[in-house]
Amino acid sequence: MLFPYNRNTSPFESQRFVSSYLFSSIFLLAFYFVNRWHLIPKILASKKITLYTAIVASCLFIYLGVIYYIGITDTQIQEILKSPYAKTPYYTLQVRFFSPGPMSLYLLVVVVSTGSLIIGQWFTAEEKQEAISRQQLQTELSLLKSQVNPHFLFNTLNSIYSLTLANSERASGAVLKLSRIMRYTLEESKNDVVTLSHEIEFINSYIDLQKVRLTDKVKVIFETKGDVEKVQVAPLLFIPFIENAFKYGVSTHKESIITIHITVNEKQVDFYCENDVFPYSLPEQQGTGTGLTNTKRKLELLYPNKHALDISEAHQTFTVRLTLNI
Repeated sequence: MLFPYNRNTSPFESQRFVSSYLFSSIFLLAFYFVNRWHLIPKILASKKITLYTAIVASCLFIYLGVIYYIGITDTQIQEILKSPYAKTPYYTLQVRFFSPGPMSLYLLVVVVSTGSLIIGQWFTAEEKQEAISRQQLQTELSLLKSQVNPHFLFNTLNSIYSLTLANSERASGAVLKLSRIMRYTLEESKNDVVTLSHEIEFINSYIDLQKVRLTDKVKVIFETKGDVEKVQVAPLLFIPFIENAFKYGVSTHKESIITIHITVNEKQVDFYCENDVFPYSLPEQQGTGTGLTNTKRKLELLYPNKHALDISEAHQTFTVRLTLNI
């Protein structure tokens, strides 16, 4: 397209064309790598724009000069010079030296080598940013786990402490249940996901432990539906809601009920928890909300755009509805 020649014969029959072709290929290939790996990152990146421009322009003149020298007596050039305008010095210089073909190829190599480097650096920067983001998320999740476990342990030990004060024989059984619970939290919290059946076993153990200190005035309903063996969820995801229900939904003077449902189908897991609200009378007994806050953040990190959480309180009833898309 850029090199005019007689279409009736092969251009490679001309020795000058072959020499020009080989020189052009080798020179442009070498300039591509020099520009991409040396001139741009070491000179242009150092803001030495004048030096970079001078080097690129010098290489252009060298390239055009050699191409001009090789093809100065070529038949195609001689035919072009027969034009009525060939006697004009500017026209002669333009045709013979600044021919559009070699200049276009050279500028194309400059653009492609520069663009390929910029695109490569952009992809590298994106990969580094993604790696940093993943590391930040992992660090944040580890921090959230380290906050949840002590929070859960603190509340559970308070329950056992109340049994020891009453010299209850149930305290020893509660300690055994607590050891099983803590083993689960320590081992499974290291994993990204666990089977829902294991999480349900953990919830049952937690409820049994809480029942040790409860009276007959408290009724706990925990039901599950669906195939819980094939579903995997993040560990310790539901327990903060259940823990909150036992903390604020239990009264020693009034009848109370805590209802927990986990339903599984092919596309989602539905968690439902409802409890009465009995506020503590002492301000220092109020919780900080660490468990619920951390759980919301965990859901944002682990199930982005794949969960729906609705927490409401009306008529002294606290309700949590959580849907996970699987």
